[in-house]
Amino acid sequence: MLATPLVERSGRGGDMNEQLLDVQGLQVHYPVTIRGKSQVVRAVDGIDLIVKAGETLSLVGESGCGKTTTGRAILRLVEPTGGQVKFQGEDLLALNRASMRRVRRHLQIVFQDPYASLNPRMRVGDTLVEAMEIHDVGHKTARWQR
Repeated sequence: MLATPLVERSGRGGDMNEQLLDVQGLQVHYPVTIRGKSQVVRAVDGIDLIVKAGETLSLVGESGCGKTTTGRAILRLVEPTGGQVKFQGEDLLALNRASMRRVRRHLQIVFQDPYASLNPRMRVGDTLVEAMEIHDVGHKTARWQR
């Protein structure tokens, strides 16, 4: 039996009525075969959440409850089996690979383990500039100023 992640919110600034992210009925199911019998593992099954401008969303739960899979499915790093994901009103599940890469510039997963999220051998500035380079944000000389 899978536990359901707890959603925690904090908000600051922005128009709190503006919905940035709207996730409805998100599902990620994996087909598996156990002892010759086909089954389905329901990694994520029916997540609904809305994130408004200025809010920060935290998914909290025990290991294996679907926190990471939910984030990866929203970003389409794992393809959802069902549901809807809209960012600023745009249907993310309908986007092609190039368009989805453009949208990912505005979404981020930060894991609870800083060693999984940050490279201790890189300075914070180098880490931020590296992300801007990967997503081709700004001109090379303007990245450090930003």
